[in-house]
Amino acid sequence: MTTSTNEDLNGDRPPQADPDPVGGGLADALTILRIVVTPVIMALIVWGWPDPQVAILASFLFLVAAIADILDDWFGGSARSTTRRYGYLDDAADTILFAGVLVALTVVIARNGMLHWAYLVPVAVLVVREVVVGLVKGYELSRFGWPDNPLSNAKGGFAMLGTLLLVASPWVTQWLDRMRAGTDRAMDVYNSGSPAVWIAGQVCLWIAALFSIWSGYLILTGKRAASVSETGLGNV
Repeated sequence: MTTSTNEDLNGDRPPQADPDPVGGGLADALTILRIVVTPVIMALIVWGWPDPQVAILASFLFLVAAIADILDDWFGGSARSTTRRYGYLDDAADTILFAGVLVALTVVIARNGMLHWAYLVPVAVLVVREVVVGLVKGYELSRFGWPDNPLSNAKGGFAMLGTLLLVASPWVTQWLDRMRAGTDRAMDVYNSGSPAVWIAGQVCLWIAALFSIWSGYLILTGKRAASVSETGLGNV
């Protein structure tokens, strides 16, 4: 998900060494997997979401891609490791994954006339911020990276979790409603499905959007050093 360094955006540093070339190759494969699987998930959503069966498949693929994001750092270390040829794509793969899936969801929701500001605002913030930062600072960030710490990972983590909950909401809600219904309240639950999963996904996106605005401001104003030393904020 991230890279880890202490270098200035205006200065260079030697790439980190990695003793395991096999791990680096596997990490690159997992990064490419996230990029390749994203259009498949998007196509499934546009084609058949919110059908529960389609939602199950789309959310499963998204979960696999999200786990791959964790495993590539585990196997290959830093995205700037000498054994990773495509480490510079690591953060881009994360952005492509959650932003692409959110765009596909937005298309379907708008097509069904159910688009609401509570969903649209955080999605717009996340997508527009990634586009702006990528256009303005993309070269510098791919070259120098950003340090890895829990606060910096929060933005990506909440964005991934929120997107997963939204994609999975049709079948998870159906499953929860069956549990609520039992044998005595089937009609009551059928007539008033719970929006809890969808709302939880939106809340995660709002939190991710707040982290996104904060870190985006620091990146675009070149305040990397201050953000690391004063707040601990890390990667994009």
